[in-house]
Amino acid sequence: MISQTLRRWALFAALLPLLFPAAASAEDTSAEVAIAADAAVHLALKVAEDVEATASDSEESKVLAVSQAVVREATDYSFRRWLRTRVWDEEDEARYGMTFDDDWEVTAAANPKLPLVVLVHGYNSNPLKNAAVMEPVRKAGYPCATFAYPNDWEINESAARLSQRLKEIAAEHPGQRLAIVTHSMGGLVARACLESAELDPGNVDRLVMIAPPTHGTMLAHVAVATDVWEHWIGRSEGGGWTRWRDSVIDGLGEAADDMVPGSPFLTELNARPRNPKVRYAIFLGTSAKVTDGEVKWMRTALQETGGRCPGFRDCTGRVDSLLADMEELVEGKGDGVVALKRGRLDGVDDVVILPFGHLNCTGVCDCEAVEQLQSELLTRLK
Repeated sequence: MISQTLRRWALFAALLPLLFPAAASAEDTSAEVAIAADAAVHLALKVAEDVEATASDSEESKVLAVSQAVVREATDYSFRRWLRTRVWDEEDEARYGMTFDDDWEVTAAANPKLPLVVLVHGYNSNPLKNAAVMEPVRKAGYPCATFAYPNDWEINESAARLSQRLKEIAAEHPGQRLAIVTHSMGGLVARACLESAELDPGNVDRLVMIAPPTHGTMLAHVAVATDVWEHWIGRSEGGGWTRWRDSVIDGLGEAADDMVPGSPFLTELNARPRNPKVRYAIFLGTSAKVTDGEVKWMRTALQETGGRCPGFRDCTGRVDSLLADMEELVEGKGDGVVALKRGRLDGVDDVVILPFGHLNCTGVCDCEAVEQLQSELLTRLK
C-alpha cells in the first residue's frame, strides 16, 4: 500500500495553491471561498486518484506518478478554463474590452481621413501602462481607443475577444477604418486576429507592432516569476483571496506557454500568410543591459562550478544552452525581453531598430530613442 505520508504530501501539493481563500479578508464572501474550496477538492481528488493507481509500484515510481499528476493538472488548459469559469463574474467582464476616448466620434468626424487608432497592450500589462505612447497620436488629431484583455490567457482566446470588438465597430461604424498599435505580446494577439479568415474584421488597414515576440522569447521559460511579482510581490492591496482570484482571472500561464520559442501556437501563427489588406510595421529595440562578455562569464562560471553543486549537476547543460541563446538580454541584440532575431516577421520589410528597452519604449518620452519611436509611429499611421 502507498504510504500515508506520501498520500498526505500529494493532497497538500494539490491544495496549496488554493489555500489562500482560507485567510480571506473581510471583503471576501463565503460563496467565493466555497468556490475556491470546490476547486481545491477537484484538483486534490484528481491527484489522489493518480497516486492510488500507483499503489503496487515501487516507492520511487509512486513519487514519480504523483509529480506527473500534478504537472498534468498544472498544464491542462481545460482545467485552467474550468477553474476560471468558477470564479469569473460580470464585474470581471467589465474590466476588459474596448474603451474609446470620450470625444472619439467628434475627432473622427473632424478628421475623416484618419483611422481610429486602437492600442493593444502586452503580457502582464494593461492600457494604462502603455498610455504615454498614445499621447502624440491624440495630439496629432487621431481618434483613439484601447483594448484590454486578460493578459495571460491563451493568445487565441484573446484574439477572438479582439475580433469581436473590432467587428462591433465595423457594424456600428461601417465607414470607419482602423489602425492597431501594439506592444509586446499584443502584436501576437492582433496578428492572430487579423491573419485568420474567421476572425479578421476587415476594417483594419495598419498594424504597427512595438517589440513583438514574433518567434517567442526565452524569458517565457521563467514567466511564472512575473506572475508572482504581478499579484504577490509587486502589489500591496487586496487580501489572499483577492490576489489568488486575480491571478486566475488574468490567466494561469497559458500565454507564457504560447510565447515559448517553437511553441505550437507560434509555429501555426507564423506559418500563416500576412493579411494583404494590412500594412505592417515593426519596431525593435537593442537596449538590453547585459553584454556579450558578461554572458560568456556566466556560461564559464556555470561550466566550471555547476557540476559540483548538488541538485544542479544534471541541468547544467540545459541552463548553458538557454544562456547561449538568450539574446533577449544582450546589449545590441535585444531589448531585455525580445531578441532582434525573434522579433522579425517574414513578409514585413518595414522594420525600425532603435536603442530602446522593452519596458520603457511605450512609456514617458524621456529619451531620444522613445522620442524617435513616437515620431516614426506617427509617420506610419498617415
